[in-house]
This record gives sequence, C-alpha cells and structure tokens, in this order.
Amino acid sequence: MASLETASQSSTFLNIMFDQLFSRGTQLSEDQFRRLLDALPVAIYTTDPAGWITFSNEAAIELAGREPELGRDRWCVTWRLFRPEGTPLHHDECPMAVALKEGRPVRGVEAILERPDGTRVHFLPYPTPLYDAAGKLIGGVNMLVDITEQKHAEQAIQQLNETLEQRVEERTRQVTEALSELRASEARFRMLVQGVIDYAIFMLDPNGFVTNWNSGAARIKGYAAEEIVGRHFSQFYSEDDRQRGVPKRALETARRTGRFEAEGWRVRKDGTKFWANVVIDAIRDDDGRLVGFAKVTRDLTERKTAEEQRRQAQKMEAVGQLTGGVAHDFNNLLTAIIGNLEMLVNRLPDGDPGRRYAEGALRAAARGSRMTEQLLVFSRRQEVRAEVVNINDLVRETLTLCQRTTGEGVEIGLCLQDDVWPCRMDPGEFGAAVLNLAANARDAMNRSGRFILRTENVTVGGISGADLATGEYVMFSVSDTGSGMSADVMERAFEPFYTTKEVGKGTGLGLSQVYGFAKQSGGAARIESKIAKGTTVRVYIPRANSAPVTERATNKNITEMPTGGATILVVEDDADVREMVVGMLSELGYRTLTASAGQEALAVLEREKSVDLLFCVSSDLIRQS
Repeated sequence: MASLETASQSSTFLNIMFDQLFSRGTQLSEDQFRRLLDALPVAIYTTDPAGWITFSNEAAIELAGREPELGRDRWCVTWRLFRPEGTPLHHDECPMAVALKEGRPVRGVEAILERPDGTRVHFLPYPTPLYDAAGKLIGGVNMLVDITEQKHAEQAIQQLNETLEQRVEERTRQVTEALSELRASEARFRMLVQGVIDYAIFMLDPNGFVTNWNSGAARIKGYAAEEIVGRHFSQFYSEDDRQRGVPKRALETARRTGRFEAEGWRVRKDGTKFWANVVIDAIRDDDGRLVGFAKVTRDLTERKTAEEQRRQAQKMEAVGQLTGGVAHDFNNLLTAIIGNLEMLVNRLPDGDPGRRYAEGALRAAARGSRMTEQLLVFSRRQEVRAEVVNINDLVRETLTLCQRTTGEGVEIGLCLQDDVWPCRMDPGEFGAAVLNLAANARDAMNRSGRFILRTENVTVGGISGADLATGEYVMFSVSDTGSGMSADVMERAFEPFYTTKEVGKGTGLGLSQVYGFAKQSGGAARIESKIAKGTTVRVYIPRANSAPVTERATNKNITEMPTGGATILVVEDDADVREMVVGMLSELGYRTLTASAGQEALAVLEREKSVDLLFCVSSDLIRQS
C-alpha cells in the first residue's frame, strides 16, 4: 500500500503535467483540468512513477466500475487483469507497468479487466511515460479503449456501432461545451488531447482555418501540425467537393444551427481517400459571438468497405438466383432442341439441303448450351466435379492454352509459391476460369503486355467482407498491364452479360464464370484495377485438409452397352426432354418406361420388375425421392 505522502504528491504531479502539456498562457486549475478530461470520450488516468493512481476521468471510472482512491490504488494490481485467452496477467506484465519500467509507450496489447461486480471488459491500453523538462520520469498517462462489443457477432457489432455513435455524439457535445468554457485555452487543449489517437480532434477559427492539431489528426490525415495549422480545412475535401461548395456549406450549417454532422470521402496528405464521420460544432462566447468550431473526425473506411462488400455480395446473390432459374429452364429447352436436331440430322441423307440447315441450327443451339453452362456456373447450379488438387500443377497445364489465347505479343510470367496448400475444386472449371481471364487480359492489353499468374497461401482475418470468411485460403491471381477499369465498371464486372466491348466482341460471361467458379469452390473473387495501370483478379479457394490426388481420371474406357433388348426407365420432369430421350432410346431398340418425378419412378420400379437401367437427366429428381 502506498504511503499518504504519495497521495499528497498528486497535486504537485498535476502541476508538473500542466507545465509539460501547456506551452503558454496561465495554468488551468485542477478543477478545470478535471472538467476538460471528463468531457473526453475516452478513459484516461495518470500515475506517479511508482504506478500509484493520481487522476482518473469519468470515462475511466465508468470503464473500471469503481472510482479508485488516489494515491492508494495501483491500477495494475487494484483490478484483476487477464490476457485475451483468459490467463491471469501478472502485475509486472501489465501494459502500464511495462511502460513505466521500460520508459516507452506500449501499443496494441489487448487485455481483459474484471470489475468488482465480476463483469469483464476487453480493452486496448495506450500507456505513455511522462518526463519533466530535465528528462526525469514523473509518471505515466494511459488511455483505455473498450473493445468488448467487438467480440460479439455481426449483429452485436452493428448494435455497438449505433451505441458508439450515440456515445461519440454525446461526448462530442460535452467536448464542445468544455471548449466553450475554455475558449481562451485552445492552444492548451491542443496539447492536452495529444494522447487521443483514434479521433482527429482539432479546432477551426470562424473562417475555417485550422488553429490546432492533435496526434489522432496527424495519424488519420497524414499532416504534421506545422504543415496544416493555418491552412483552410477544405484541404481535406476532394477537388469536386470543393468546387461544389461542400466545405463552405458545412461551416454555414454549423454556424446557423450550432452543429453539422455528415459522412463522406476525405483526402489524406498522400492523396488517398478515406471514409470519414465528421462532426463540426460551433463555439460561441458568453455574448453569443462565434469564436470558432470544434471538429472531430473518425476514420470509418474499414466499416464502409465491409458494408460495400456486403451489399455487392447480396446483389450478386440475387442476380445469381434469377440467372440460375432462367438458365436452368433454358437449358431444358436447349436439351430438347439439341436432341431432336441430332435425331433429325441422323435421319437426313448427306446431300439433303435440310440436313445443312439442321446442322446450322444444331451448332447455334450448342453455342447456346455453352452459354447456359457458364450461367449455371455463375449461379452455382452446375454440377461440380471437385477434387483435391495442387493448384500449381493446374496452372502449368493451362500455360500453353493461355499463350495461344493471349497471342505471341503478350509475355506470360509465373510466380507460384512452392509449398502451396492443397485445395478442393473442379479442375475443368478452373481451366475455363484461367482462359477467360487470359482472354480478358489479351483484349485489355490490345495483344501486347505482361500477363502474370500467381499462387500464394494466405490467411484471411478481421473485416474481410461478407463473402469471405476468416480462414486459410489458396489465392490464385492474374495481373495484366492493360487499360484497367473504372470504379463503375469494376462494380458490375462480375454480372452476367455485362461487357464494355463492342457488340459481337464478347458475351460478358467470362468474369461471371470466374465469379461462379470461386463461389462454387467455397471462396470468393475480387478485382483491383486502375485506369491505364492494369487489372488484377484474385480468386480465393479454401485450403483442403487432405492431400491432392496424384492422378485425375481422364477418358476411362467404358464397356459399350449393346443396343436393344433392355428396358430403361426414363425419369425427367420436362416433357420435351423426356420425349426426346425416349425417342433416342427407342431408335436404339430399347424398351422405355417414363416417370416425371422421383416418387412416380419408385412406383414404376415397384410395378415393373423388368427394368434394367434407370436414366435420369436431373440428379435433383433422384435426391427428391
């Protein structure tokens, strides 16, 4: 237990902190300092060099579930701490203890705090040692971020976001009120909030020029304080937004109503964009005169990306269901058409003009059949012949066909990971996907450029989108140096029949087949592209637990069944297809029985004991029985 002398030193310690944190002007009173820290939306506490608590704000008291006794409580030992897996966290290993002992900030160490009532809180600490002007350690400051809700399922995360938004709104209001009371201490406030790194917190003068800058703003926006203080906040908006007057309207709204809040794309120093939640509050003095604006910005890019991927996955799922239904019905029609045309061609003599017309119709129907097969792959209704394979072997097998597809002007390169994991997929569909990607790359490069095929073991975790679960995958990618795609084209690239090529130059089904193959294999497909820079398509296939097969079945000899003399039961729900099959078998001399559904077929089998063979076009009918 610390001595009473430690407690009496807390006031002296706070004064030293004031000297460090505030660069000019009169010192804040301890009450003003407490009110300012209590207004911040994060848990903050300070300790002396030995780790005894000298201050904690309201958010820290709320997080811990108990108000510590200053000078008598030591944060690391007062509460029970645990590692994320649940094992106890020893005092010497707790982040604040490490920061004070080693004299360095500690970041990214997750821990669990057990409150006095037994409830547990997952949190991320950000302890930082503090030194006086002579370089002597005088204590530490810690910011605690509660991440308990992030451990819940997606629905809980969604609810947490709503709760956090409400808390941020309330905390922002409190910060605004505190800034109104401390309008003469803007520079001091800028120094005080340097420990807050997850929020960009800064102030604007009445004309919108930046007057101070915290470390969170530097991290999120990329500007150091000396680079941005004195510049207009419209610097963070895109050129289009500036031309449309978006920054000006934001300040006008805050000036008129007292508050402006919005989400949108903002620009970092390096030119990259991020999705931001922005709150601007007007700051007025006691006479109601506008003295400036308080601005809080959060980087929500990961959440925005996950929402966009979820929306895209839902759209593709709906398109797939519609496409699958149409393709399935159309495939039944083509099956009947092709079967009847084949019988017609066989009946007409070689010199008959009608045979030439029938053969032309048969070729057109066959092309339609190939298109429906691609649509069925996209909608994941095509029968899958999955095998556990080594993807490197398949890539090498397709290399010759890739070169023929792209032409001699395209240089093909391989970058294959040697110890690539086995994965389960349909080798035939994989080959078709590779050739479709090669054809797209050839057209994008105008038959001249580089085409790279790559394999890699990847582990996906965190926010990866609605269509790709956390786990281990084999990533296959193709990259080209072609013309690239715009954002609008990338968003629709996987849709069936969507193409930017001229009429007659493409069906728009190539990338749809790639997407369907990836989904059928239990993975996902992603596109990255920049105009005039090229395109990369990545296909993620889940890692298989078993070893790949050493040989794949190819053209096995099947004993030919003699024609005639057998009874065959034909099961098919489409009448035209059923009639076509019966016609073919009858021409071969077989006796046929028919059924339109699985239960009806079972009844026929019970009644007719002479059935030698069951013929079913759709395996679904057998599974239904």
